[in-house]
Parts: sequence; C-alpha cells; structure tokens
Amino acid sequence: MQTKPAYAVAAGTFVALELDGRRSLCLKVERVGKEHINHFVVPLEPLDDRRQACLVYVDPELPLTPVEGVSFAFEDGAEETAPDVGDIFLNPFGAVMKVLDGPKSQRLHAYVDVTTGQARARMERHIRRLLEWRLQRV
Repeated sequence: MQTKPAYAVAAGTFVALELDGRRSLCLKVERVGKEHINHFVVPLEPLDDRRQACLVYVDPELPLTPVEGVSFAFEDGAEETAPDVGDIFLNPFGAVMKVLDGPKSQRLHAYVDVTTGQARARMERHIRRLLEWRLQRV
C-alpha cells in the first residue's frame, strides 16, 4: 500500500512507519481539540514492554503506510479490574487502551478507543473487564 500524509489516514487504521530507527506497526490515533486535530500513533509492534505503550505525536504531513490484514484479537480477562498502561478494557463506550500521554500533555494517561482511534481522557469509570489482547494477521 502506498504512503499517505497522517492527516489523510483515518483514525483507527493500522500503519507502518520508522520510529527510533526501527520499522513499527502502530495504531493511528487522533485527539480532537477545540479548533484542531492532533495526530498520533501508538506503537504496537515491536513493543518491548506493554507498560510503555504511549501516544507518539506525528506531524500531519508525515507519510504513514496503512497496513491491511491486521486486527486486534481479544480474550476475556479479569472483571472490574483497574487497568495498567498497555491494557485494553471494556467500558460502556467500547474497547479502550490505556496509554501514556505525550510528554507535553498535562495528563499522565490517555485512553484510546481501539475501534475508532479516538483519544480521550478519564475513561476508567464503569470498567466491565480487562481484555487480553494480541495482534493477528488475517
């Protein structure tokens, strides 16, 4: 697949790009502000430690390569358990991943809807269960 600028790639899309000198598989994420949209990726592979999952800001013009044939696979985890960074949990809004927020953020954590790729704040209420997750190739 050919590269597109970050602003042209839909949130929630799996993308490939070079991060810290290595090719990474990431989830494209957007945070909608009052007057603008910030573009991020969450590196998923390789990820040495899931507790280091974080939002990485990307310039809207940065070329990203959409990757097809990748999806999340889930299994039920512990019920009503507080998530750690890198965990995906179910709440009334859907499946949400807890990640470290960007270094310039006023918040420590962000919460990414893994279906829509939208980043939000304060999503740890009414947790139904944790989800054990992995990436699968289809």
